[in-house]
Amino acid sequence: MATATNATGYGPRRGLLFNGDESKYELWEVKFLAQMRLQKLHDVFVPGDKEPDASRNGDAFAELVQCLDDRSLALVIREAKDDGQRALEILRQHYQGKSKPRVISLYTELTTLKKTDSESIVDYVIRAETAATALRNADEAVSDALLIAMVLKGLPSNFKTFSAIVVQRDKQMTFAEFKVALRSYEESEKSRNGNSETGENIMAMKNGERFDGVCFKCGKKGHKKSECWSKSGKNGNGKWCSRCRNKTHDTKECRSNMGRNDSAKKAEDQGRTKTENSEHTFTFKVSDSSACGKSYSNNLLVDTGATSHIVNDKSKFISFDEDFDPNAHIIELADGSKAKVVTGKGVAKVKLYDVNGSSHDLILNNALYVPSYQQDIFSVNAAIEEGASISLDKHNKSFKSSDGAVFNIEQVGRLYYLNGISSSKNNAGTILEWHRILGHCNFSDIRKLENVVDGMKITSHKEVECKTCTQGKMTQSRNRTPDKRANAPFDLVHSDLAGPISPGGKDGFNYALSFVDDYSGIIMIYFLKHKSDTVEATKQFLADIAPLGKVKCIRSDNGGEFIGQKFKSLLRENTIKHETCAPYSPHQNGTAERAWLSLFNMARCLLLEAKLPKMLWTYAVMASAYIRNRCFNDRLGKTPYEVLTGIKPNLNNMHVFGAVCYAYVQGSKKLEPR
Repeated sequence: MATATNATGYGPRRGLLFNGDESKYELWEVKFLAQMRLQKLHDVFVPGDKEPDASRNGDAFAELVQCLDDRSLALVIREAKDDGQRALEILRQHYQGKSKPRVISLYTELTTLKKTDSESIVDYVIRAETAATALRNADEAVSDALLIAMVLKGLPSNFKTFSAIVVQRDKQMTFAEFKVALRSYEESEKSRNGNSETGENIMAMKNGERFDGVCFKCGKKGHKKSECWSKSGKNGNGKWCSRCRNKTHDTKECRSNMGRNDSAKKAEDQGRTKTENSEHTFTFKVSDSSACGKSYSNNLLVDTGATSHIVNDKSKFISFDEDFDPNAHIIELADGSKAKVVTGKGVAKVKLYDVNGSSHDLILNNALYVPSYQQDIFSVNAAIEEGASISLDKHNKSFKSSDGAVFNIEQVGRLYYLNGISSSKNNAGTILEWHRILGHCNFSDIRKLENVVDGMKITSHKEVECKTCTQGKMTQSRNRTPDKRANAPFDLVHSDLAGPISPGGKDGFNYALSFVDDYSGIIMIYFLKHKSDTVEATKQFLADIAPLGKVKCIRSDNGGEFIGQKFKSLLRENTIKHETCAPYSPHQNGTAERAWLSLFNMARCLLLEAKLPKMLWTYAVMASAYIRNRCFNDRLGKTPYEVLTGIKPNLNNMHVFGAVCYAYVQGSKKLEPR
């Protein structure tokens, strides 16, 4: 969208040129209508009870066309010439239409939102709001809650804390409130991480950097003159305090250091007293893992900000504190927000595997039971108070318990985990956990196994749907209930095309088309050289059965020969209903499929017994259909031939397939063979 100016003074004084970008149409229309309001033409573009004046409508059209590019102008010049109101409506329908493909595209864009690294929060939110507004303009209901959920889903991992706060709020936020909160959180994170955009003094030495210059006093590198501790100083006593940078005393004698130690000790005592008096409140920090696709829910998340251990599985607790009041305990998050999610407090026992692979039972005192959390949290602060130690340097990441056992700590992105947490109370676990341990064995066998083995205890028998089993063990199910049979001949006819059949028939046929009457079971076969001959074969079938009845419905699969326009037109002309099977469901046309099995089994036997070549398969199939139509039908108590024609078949003229027969030669001479 670009700004258009007109030096002649005609047209909009500050008109906006729309360049055909669909994503910017909404902004352009708002600005254009504002421009028209200044020129007293706004009422022309806004539909009302009264039709706009033709002259003013033409002026509005003149204003509009000067703000359009050639492509957009071509959309309106023929259908709405000199009609500004109609022209704007055409543009709105084109760029903000309500067609189903566009609505699906907008929903896809909204549900797959994801903030890119180069995109600011403001641009990301605008992109989400634009998609939601377009859906609302298409008469789709998009609530603020849905829009907030889609925006939260696409935020990067460093917004995990913000997402948790929004989800746990009791009061539903409007999207306007959500935008303000999201922007405030982003600014807070920038300030906390030192990512503010204010400039720094390039001459200032960064915190922790060593001075590489030469001391003007002693000539040595690594310190300044004011920090020099050389005995050649003015005082000559060789004393130097690195804390207050004074030569009158040593660092260990510094009074400020002593005062600091006293203050630190006092603050520590005050903090301990506050913790003892307010056991219901603690603070921890929620971080996110950058390891996508791998679950660490069975491991302990090592958290330096948590004041208490958190366990989400009740079976891991040995005992609970009966005097603990969940209503009086509040969890305080890193951002200052509070939530009442703790349901109990007690002593938990978990199993950890040390560096040698041996299992150890670890006791977690004063652990909080929070079933709503998806991750167990190991408090560094609580572990240190119990006499344990933790090392998180570059080359060694380990946890050493008070009894001397050492456990590895795994780093995943910016998070740290203690490995292999599980309930160690008699190897207890829910039936779902044992289901996973036992290779996704069925739940019934797992319940029976508990009584015949040692070291296994099921704490909960509640069955939960296992998505892994659904993906790994799914089979195609089908409806085994047979359809209701037709009540009269040709009420329902099953049809199917077989082929190409190799080798081709003696007469050049490569396909066979069958029609099976659902009521009588009569089978009629037509041979084709090409699949495209299906329509002609169907016409022949309708002509053959015309003296016996009229077809009301034909059922087939979704083969191209059955769903083409020619075949559909033939059925419409003969007022025949067409039923098709669902994709990948050949059993829905099982009658025709089963007829082919019977025919080809019989035809194969006929060819083998007669020792005839395979290219005569057409004659064998034709004979098989003739025989099947004269075989007993147990359901009707008659032969299909008699059910359809009302005449008992005469088998007097039937012979074994392949028997030698003689034909009379017409026009032979007196002495030639007849």
